[in-house]
Order: sequence, then C-alpha cells, then structure tokens
Amino acid sequence: MPKGAETPATDTEEPWSTLISRLELGGAARQLASNCHMVGRQGAVIRLALDARNKHMRTPSQEEKLAQALSRHFNQPIRLEFEMASGGVETPAQAEQRASMEDLDAARRAFESDPGVQGLRERFGATLLPETIRPVK
Repeated sequence: MPKGAETPATDTEEPWSTLISRLELGGAARQLASNCHMVGRQGAVIRLALDARNKHMRTPSQEEKLAQALSRHFNQPIRLEFEMASGGVETPAQAEQRASMEDLDAARRAFESDPGVQGLRERFGATLLPETIRPVK
C-alpha cells in the first residue's frame, strides 16, 4: 500500500458495529462510538465520522475513553480524528433504530392481520391503538 494510503473500513475488516460490541466500553463513550462510523485507519490513527445530530456527545473525556478502549483492543496507542458524517452512511445507532422501527412495523402488521383481531373488529367494531402495539423480544 502506498505511503499515506488509508485502510478503509471494508467488508474484509471487522465492521465498526462489531468492533464496538467487543470493546470494554460503556455509557457515554459507547454512545459516542455508536453514533460514528469508521472512515478509515492508518496505523495508529482511526478516523471517525460523527453523526452531526449527536455532536454534543463528543467531549474530551469520552474521546479519551474511546481511544483507550481501542488502544487496548489493538494493543497499541490509538489516536482518534473526527469529522462530521456526510449523509448516506449509517451509524450503528442509526442501524439499531432502523431495525427497531422495522420490528415495530412488522409487529403492527402481524397484529392487524391476525384473524382473531380481524374477527373482533368485524364483530364488535373494535379499534386498534397502533401506538400500543410493541414487538415481543
């Protein structure tokens, strides 16, 4: 690889969301990591793009905790560089939120199409309160 070339986050590397789950990281530092995606890694420097809606999560203390956790994981000192995320790349937090919404939509569709529920609606004029339907985990 030419000098100065970055190692991008690709399918051949561990996905950022998987890496986060393996780090000894909790609380606000984990939230910071979950609202980023890895742009690339060049040696001891990891570049992260932070979802601009969550820029308040980036504090020196949380950056240090994340850098320390990554340093332990990679067995070398890691330095972080941040940039604001451009649209089109999903952070782990956004992926989790999307999956939750898909689960909720599927639960609502399943409940509404249930023959017993349809029978109650037809026979007794029952109405559904969609906001009260939750998926079972």
